[in-house]
Parts: sequence; structure tokens; C-alpha cells
Amino acid sequence: MENRLLVLTIGSFLGLYCVAAYVLVSRGLEFISRMPLFGPLLLERLIYILFFFFFVMLVISNATITGMGMFRRKDMDWQVALPLPYRSLVLWKTLEGMALASWGLLVLSAPILVALGRLYDAGPGFYLLGAPALLCLVTISANLSSWLLLILVRHARPWWWKPVAALGLYIVLTTLYSFFAKADLQAMDGKDIVSSLHGVLQHTEICMHPLLPSSWVAEVIFASGRGLYDQATFFSFALLANALFALTLTAKLGNHLFYPAWHRVMSAVPMARAQAAQDAWFRHPEKYLRRSLAARLSGMKRAEHAAIIKDIRTFLREPTQWGQSLLIFGLLLMYTSNLRRLGYDLQSPFWIIVISHLNLLVCCLALSTLTTRFIFPQFSMEGQRLWILGLSPLSLARVLSLKLRLSGGIMGLLTTLLVFTSSLSLSLPWQRTVFFCAAVLMMSYGLNALALSLGALLPNFREPNPARIISGFGGTLCLISSFLYILFSSTALALPEAIRWKAQAAGLPLSPSLILIQDLSGLGAVLFLSLVFGAIPYWLAKKRTKSLDYLKEL
Repeated sequence: MENRLLVLTIGSFLGLYCVAAYVLVSRGLEFISRMPLFGPLLLERLIYILFFFFFVMLVISNATITGMGMFRRKDMDWQVALPLPYRSLVLWKTLEGMALASWGLLVLSAPILVALGRLYDAGPGFYLLGAPALLCLVTISANLSSWLLLILVRHARPWWWKPVAALGLYIVLTTLYSFFAKADLQAMDGKDIVSSLHGVLQHTEICMHPLLPSSWVAEVIFASGRGLYDQATFFSFALLANALFALTLTAKLGNHLFYPAWHRVMSAVPMARAQAAQDAWFRHPEKYLRRSLAARLSGMKRAEHAAIIKDIRTFLREPTQWGQSLLIFGLLLMYTSNLRRLGYDLQSPFWIIVISHLNLLVCCLALSTLTTRFIFPQFSMEGQRLWILGLSPLSLARVLSLKLRLSGGIMGLLTTLLVFTSSLSLSLPWQRTVFFCAAVLMMSYGLNALALSLGALLPNFREPNPARIISGFGGTLCLISSFLYILFSSTALALPEAIRWKAQAAGLPLSPSLILIQDLSGLGAVLFLSLVFGAIPYWLAKKRTKSLDYLKEL
């Protein structure tokens, strides 16, 4: 019954997504292609950027899932002991990670490919060449992630993190400096849209590098869409040859680097346990006193403070978690701090309204990705050790509330900072800035409560891989519920703006009190939706955690 419900839910959502994505993408592409002067140029560059980011996302997601499959799975101990060559293990783990990490991207790109075919009015040859090109791109990305994993795990040293952290700090400072550089902002506020567009496109030339596989996929799309099948076949065979060569190189590297890398990871575990035994609280009572003082200052009991510290350390010890979170929030920070440089006419109230609401939508969608990926499997990742939490001075319901306080507080602060930065970049009045910050703060807590509650209501304690946990029914339900919550909330927030815009177009006067009432009504609707999608599942999850029926699932 559960499998049928899972198939029905996923199938309905994917069907709805494919139809909606096809309609929206096709209309957007037609709008861009009809722009005078620079429409075809902008369309071509957007396709390059699209496949470039697909390529980057595939490398990151494959590295995360393949790395956990190679070095974090408990069954790798006996798999390494099997009479199998190491290259076979690496190849199978690479293909497994590719299947888990890439099927979503193939589904996402299918409506885009159909929309491009409709735009070019292409025949069947467009799809017969475009689909294998995407599959080759997926294969190259998966193998590239395996190369990076094997090399880093085998040769990485602890001191490497210092220059990496210094580079990240430099990027953040450079972004902040460019945000507050008034001279550049004034130069970009001119009326010459051609120069503004040239400045934007100049920074995307890396996406068109001829050695990138994503550029070859874009060339296949362009050539097959225009009927140049010889050129499209050439790039398709180039992708196929590189995909086969990537598999061969993965087998070669796996045969030489996998066992030393795996042995290094396994050797680090006893050393970490020994270090943890040396750092025990009874060996260093002064550290225990400092932690107790910190717990008193934060207003929490010692057990609550210890649970919070456990979750923080677990997060910091997982590079796949903080790495992806840092990447997403870093990209959003760069995007929000450079809104003025995108070439829009920010003197027009229409574009300010559209960009501000789309910016809120982008931040919430990115947040829903993080909550589904990391917050939903938190309760399930306690796994076979859940009984330890049951014996602790804290109840499971209190543990759930502490997890919500930690994740909701941190993510709410970060998303509010992003929205505040974008409001400054768009020069919004303080009333609109407070409006958007209050909305994103409520939605941050709502998304975290929804993901955490569904993770507690639909746990999977037998699966140690969080990627597999979110691939089940609970993860799919969390993703769909988060999407619906964001869609309804964004509609409720944008509806007062649309009503006011129509009233202004008709010449009707608007009083400040009426504007305030409309904004408060939008925030009230978001609060109601947060209670429905966040508070009710959270109440059900706390009610279930008060019983001990979890023990039968261990």
C-alpha cells in the first residue's frame, strides 16, 4: 500500500511539474527570443549557463552520494574483503551515485529540452541527439566527482583547510566590497542597456569555454535545433568518447587509489576515538565548567546545551553538509548583492516588485532544498542509537524542539540576512524591507518545522545514508509539501502587490492605512499557512515522540 501511494504521489507531482515547467519555460524562451537586437544572443548565452550549472550541480551531488557510498557505508568493510578488483567497486559505486544523484536532473531537464525543441521547431532528430548528450554529460560528471574524491581522500592534509578558508573569506570580503562600491553602482545605473548587458555577459564567458562538456551539450542543442545534424553528431560523438574515456580513467584511478584512500579513512577512526577519550570531560574538568557557564548564559539546562552542541559538532564533522550549505548560501549572497548589476530598469516600480518577490521565492526554494536534504533525515540518522536519547535526561519531544530551535534559528537568520541584503540592493523602503524580512523569517521556521516533523513522523532508522532516506516516501512528501507551502505563501504575499498595481494603473488613490492592512493581511496568510504546514505536523510529531513505539522500528 505504501509503495502504491509513493508511486501515485511521485507520479502525480512529476506529471504536474512537467506540464507547468514546459509551459513556463516555453513562454519564457519565446519572450526572450522575440527581444529586439540582443534576443538570440541572450537566449544562446542562457542555454550555455543552464548546462554549465547542471554540470556543476551534478559534480557536487555525485561527489556527496558517491563519497558516502565509498567511505561511509558500513557494508564497505566486507565488500573490500570480497575477491573483487578495486576498480569494480569504484565503478559500481560511481554508477550507483550517478543513478541516485542524476535521475532528478534528467527529469528536470526533460521539459526544458521539449521547450527548446518547440522553440526551434525541431524534428525527432533533435531529441534523438539531445537526450544521449545529456546522458553523456551525467556520466562525465559522475566520473569527475569520483576522481576528485579519490585524490582528495588519498592526498588531502589538514593544513589544506587554512588556505581554502582564507580563499572563502577573500571571496566574501570581495563580494561585500563590490556591494558597497558606490562608484560602480552609479556607473551601472545608466540608461545604456546595451553596455549593461555586455557587462553582465562578460562575466559568463567561462560557461562557454570550449573544453567544458556542458558547452558540447549546448552545441548539440544549437546544431540539432537548426538542422545542422553533421555538427550535432560530431559533438555527440565527442561527448560519447569522453564519457567512455572517463569510465576507463575511473577504473584506472580506482585500482591504484581506492584502497590507500579507504585504509586512510578507516585508520583515522581509532585515532579519533582515542582523541575523544583524551578529551573526555572527567579528564578536563575546567572545560566542563566553561560549558556549564555557557549553558547558564544561554538559559538552557546542561542536558539541553549538550544536545545542541552534539548537533552542531555533527554538522561540522560532515563536510558534505556544511559544504553544500555554504555553497548555496554563498551563491545566494553573490546574487542578492549584485541585483543592481543585472541590467534591469530599477527605476520602474513594476520591475522592483517582480524582482523583490522572485528574490524571496528563490531564497525560500533554496531553503526548502536544504531542509529536505539535511533537516528531514536528522531524526532518522539517530538510527540504532535512539535508545541512548531515550535514556538521557531529555525526552524525545524536547530533543525535537531543540533541533527546531537550532536549525530554524540559524537558517532563519541567514535567509533574513539575504533578503535584507537584496532589499538594500534594490533600495526598497524600510516598510517593504520589514515586510519581506518578516515573511521569510516565518517561512524559514515553517519549512524547518515541516521537514523536521515529517522526519520524525516517517523515520527510517535502518538506512545510514541520508540520500536514500530522502528518496523514500517521507522525503518525497516533504519536498512536495515544502513546494506547496512556498507556492501558497508566495501567492499570498504577491496578491496585495498585484491589487495595488492594478489600482494604480486605473488611477485609483491608495491610502497608507489601506496599504498597511493589505501587507498585514498577506503576512497573516503566511502565518496561517505556517501553522497548517509547520505547527500541525510539529504537534503531531511531538505527540508521537512522547510514546516509545519508536523502539519497535530500531
